[in-house]
Amino acid sequence: MRSDLKDYHVHPDYSMDAKGSIDEYCQRALEIGIKEICFTPHYDTDPVRKSLDAFMRVNGKLVALTDDVVRRYIDEVHRAGQRYASSGLSVKAGLEVDYAPHIEEELREKLGRFGLDYCLGAVHCLEHIAITSTHESEKYFKGKNAKEVCQEYFGALSNAVSSGIFKTMAHLDAYKIYGTKFCGKEILLAHRGLVEPILKLMGENGMGIEINTGPLRKGQKEVSPGIELLSLAKRFNVKVNAIGSDAHRIEDLGRDLDLARDLVQDIFGAV
Repeated sequence: MRSDLKDYHVHPDYSMDAKGSIDEYCQRALEIGIKEICFTPHYDTDPVRKSLDAFMRVNGKLVALTDDVVRRYIDEVHRAGQRYASSGLSVKAGLEVDYAPHIEEELREKLGRFGLDYCLGAVHCLEHIAITSTHESEKYFKGKNAKEVCQEYFGALSNAVSSGIFKTMAHLDAYKIYGTKFCGKEILLAHRGLVEPILKLMGENGMGIEINTGPLRKGQKEVSPGIELLSLAKRFNVKVNAIGSDAHRIEDLGRDLDLARDLVQDIFGAV
């Protein structure tokens, strides 16, 4: 692995579905030669899903997702940054924020108060169902065709982009992870005619995208977004702001970042 790589999508055990402390991830980053690590625990905001998602893990126990808990996480990351600076590792505090349109103003205000190094916007839920969840995805996809899925997904993504809250959007085609299983190969092309206006808006407003290598560990053949979407992003002057492994386990930190970086070089001509 190259020694100058950055991993900007890392879930420490503050995320309910992740394992590994901030310190353990930092140690692993040094072992494998990662130069910069940005933690992005889930920050899920849909009030309808409060009993399912609105938690972080602190000292091994799930606690309610409050401003104080988020600040505790940020403080721990900053302390880690101070400890590891002499080792050449840059440590950043971010969040992966699931966009919810009905609390947009509250979300904007809260995120502004936290003083984050990085904020990664995402669409994980449609119809209040987690479409990227192994356990919930069937409930959403069953009975829908590829076009219906993409119309709803890109409608939500458009709202997130238009909100102006985010500078970077994560895994633009996250629906493919389980959508392929339920909707077939048609879903691989169903973005056509739907994503272009969103990318145009992103380009005009200086927004960027993340390249996420997580799908490669889930049986997908491409990173997210895939090559066609990345080529469209270039066409609309949308930059790649970050590359991330979407690690939820220490052993996945930095996975396939070399591949993603080469892809950026091939398509965009720069990293």
